[in-house]
Amino acid sequence: MNKRNITLYIKRDDLIHDEISGNKWRKLKLNIEQAKHKGHDTLLTFGGAHSNHIAATASAAALYGLKSIGIIRGEDADPDNHTLKFAAEKGMQLEFVSRTDFKTLQDWESKDRLKELYGSFYLVPQGGANYYGVQGCMDIIKEIDLEVDRIFVSCGTATTLSGMAIANGGKSEIYGVSALKGGGFLLKELEENIRQVYKDAETERFIREKIHVLLPYHFGGYAKITPELIEFMRAFTSETSIKLDPVYTAKTAFAMSELAGKLNGLKPEKWVLIHSGGLQGIPAMEEKLGHSIY
Repeated sequence: MNKRNITLYIKRDDLIHDEISGNKWRKLKLNIEQAKHKGHDTLLTFGGAHSNHIAATASAAALYGLKSIGIIRGEDADPDNHTLKFAAEKGMQLEFVSRTDFKTLQDWESKDRLKELYGSFYLVPQGGANYYGVQGCMDIIKEIDLEVDRIFVSCGTATTLSGMAIANGGKSEIYGVSALKGGGFLLKELEENIRQVYKDAETERFIREKIHVLLPYHFGGYAKITPELIEFMRAFTSETSIKLDPVYTAKTAFAMSELAGKLNGLKPEKWVLIHSGGLQGIPAMEEKLGHSIY
């Protein structure tokens, strides 16, 4: 980065908590407050077999004395992989459903069906993607106590990016890097979340102009990884002594590095990379690959 006249800061949200790190904690904290305020004793949420959100929700529920239910995508998901085994050890009740049911059960109309199956619960959407998740992620920007030119963050549901965009108020350029193949929907989610807060077209446009969603860096799709990305992760860690998770932050750091390479370096800039945690997913990814990453 120094060769491009860039000073890079890494916001270590991965250090927030050993098990509920990064944006996962930020998206859960206000939801947990709401669950307890409304008298619920159970959290129900959705996620894939390697979901950081599932692991974080299980841990957070246990920490706050709540029960948890995880609806897991895919009837053939391995319950003994590192992520799901951890969630079960934290007391989460795992329910494996078909990919079709996984999608339909998340529709608002299916809430009564879920209550018939699992009783009373507080619903946390997949990835913590709701109003309280957005509000929790606003703190990311509030905690950056210097003026910066560009901020880079991973995207899975646009919740984190939306909270950051709203708190940013059009100051810094923010780049959300999609970890998903076909992440075009992220723009729609972002714009809807901004609209719900401001309800003013001129302000919305001003906020939106500073936000960029980068789609080509998914490396094959969610939880997909390539030798090129592994090589980059190892080089990044060798240079910084900071590990990246392969599902989200590694892809964001790669995109950031590639953008830096396109600059002429004539103007000095300050950049921030948001390390959104997810390191718990490394063992599961290594199991899948059959070899270590670091």
